[in-house]
Amino acid sequence: MRIFPAFATAAFLAASPCMAQVVITPGNGDAARHEFRADQQEHAAQRDEHRAREDAAVGNYRGAAQEQADAQRHQAAAQHQERRAEQDSQGGVQIQIGH
Repeated sequence: MRIFPAFATAAFLAASPCMAQVVITPGNGDAARHEFRADQQEHAAQRDEHRAREDAAVGNYRGAAQEQADAQRHQAAAQHQERRAEQDSQGGVQIQIGH
């Protein structure tokens, strides 16, 4: 009876593929830097929107349009930095089975 577990273990090891390899990949630490840059871009967008409203209030519509375009560029840059921060903050576990 004691030989059966040994044979069962040997058969299991012989029939199973090689051991799985577990790879843990943490984020690279740049998430905080990207979050900071995203905050800076969002604040710049808010400043530009405020200036656009001020320009429009005094009749400077060309200046208002320029400030609004700047605000949109800053907002797009902020969203880009937020996506980069999200990507950098996501670590993961990868399991590879095979040789």
